[in-house]
Amino acid sequence: MKVHLHIWTLAFLLIGMACSSSDSNDGMNTNPNPSPNPNPPSTDSTQLKIVYDEFQGSSLMIVGSSVHNFMLAFHPIVDGESMNFTAVQDSLPIVMQDDKGTYWNIFGQATDGPNQGKQLDTPSSFIGYWFSWGAFYPGLEIYNNTLSPPNVGASVSGSDGWSIPRDEVYVGAPKEAIPSIDKPDFVRVKTTNVGDPDNFVDHSDFVVLVNINGTIHVYPHNILNWHEIVNDEINATEFALVFCPLTGTSTVWDRNIDGVSSTYGVSGFLYNSNVVPYDRTSGSNWSQMLLKSVNGSLEGTHSKNIFAIETTYATARNISSDFQQMTTDTGHSRNYTQNPYGNYPVNSSIMFPVNFDDNRLHAKERVLGVIINGKAKAYRFTSF
Repeated sequence: MKVHLHIWTLAFLLIGMACSSSDSNDGMNTNPNPSPNPNPPSTDSTQLKIVYDEFQGSSLMIVGSSVHNFMLAFHPIVDGESMNFTAVQDSLPIVMQDDKGTYWNIFGQATDGPNQGKQLDTPSSFIGYWFSWGAFYPGLEIYNNTLSPPNVGASVSGSDGWSIPRDEVYVGAPKEAIPSIDKPDFVRVKTTNVGDPDNFVDHSDFVVLVNINGTIHVYPHNILNWHEIVNDEINATEFALVFCPLTGTSTVWDRNIDGVSSTYGVSGFLYNSNVVPYDRTSGSNWSQMLLKSVNGSLEGTHSKNIFAIETTYATARNISSDFQQMTTDTGHSRNYTQNPYGNYPVNSSIMFPVNFDDNRLHAKERVLGVIINGKAKAYRFTSF
């Protein structure tokens, strides 16, 4: 079996191993956390818009705001009936109203009106850097865009026990050298708090929100950049937040796999510059972007995805007046006010090779990708 170790690996060894000591981060990259957005959201006074679309035979409704910096995908169907929704401005967490007079929040929940208590279904979707969507889903459509995709080329086939090309799976760091957080600590944040109670998150910094039965956990990118995986639990629902700093992607997976509870760790492998987590029960390797196991006894098993929102800390505080925020008490010594990858989120460099180059957009433009039937479509902030 061919294993690739490249010059890039040294950088990851320094990040994953040298920083794991309890000493200070002397000598590490001291650049502040840059806002990852080569195409800054617009300052249009219309803060929230709804885009209707159809993809792979499914009706889609993309709710987005370039001001509040989020895009979310829903199926606009309630009890088998297609509904028309209009945007509701300046009322977060309420974002829309249906044609029967029901108000719906950003989590796709009907809060009052004839449909109160209903929940909108969501397709698999998450925000990530453009290059990753182009690499994993060659030829994908871009909503409301006439740019022609480049030649897709040959289809991808697996090898050496992997459902992806084994010779394109790179070693970024030794297994578990980047430590997951398995016992996250949280602090309660209420509207009465002034700023970030843990003093390391700015209002423009990105966070991920997970809402399980009304309990909201907020995970700052500032921590995720250093750990990539958080194994957590809310109201008896066990899940793993998987974050890839190299592709800017956040996914949340149910940790109950075929009836067995597991945790996920950082395997050290990368495919198309995207993290390859492994589950610690079976040892199988998973592709974050493909949402499935690509090697091991669970190969071919798809992740069970949990809805999550990626947005800024300022918007998170507008969404909820009472949430639990993950703290820097991770058990590891890191400078969580700094990004170990420097200005990577805003430049055009890609640290590891990708097997398909789609340069229709800036490599690091953040887009929402929607995946249906193994196909993907991209939505841009400029559409909102």
